[in-house]
Amino acid sequence: MNRYQIYLDPESVNVLDELAKLTDISRSQIIRDVISKMAYEYKKILQATEKRRMKNNPLLKMVGFAKGPTK
Repeated sequence: MNRYQIYLDPESVNVLDELAKLTDISRSQIIRDVISKMAYEYKKILQATEKRRMKNNPLLKMVGFAKGPTK
């Protein structure tokens, strides 16, 4: 795990602190959990975008266009 410094607005910190008190989970752990969840969701978007990009690639559409001699 690496250490990073981020800036949060005071309202977000207040919400995180209240949630930490209610759930007995540290503020840092809540932030890590939220970032992990969002990174997972963004990863799915990136994978879907990559699939679409690969599907629309004109070079890949030409694969199999020219057939070589069969043995």
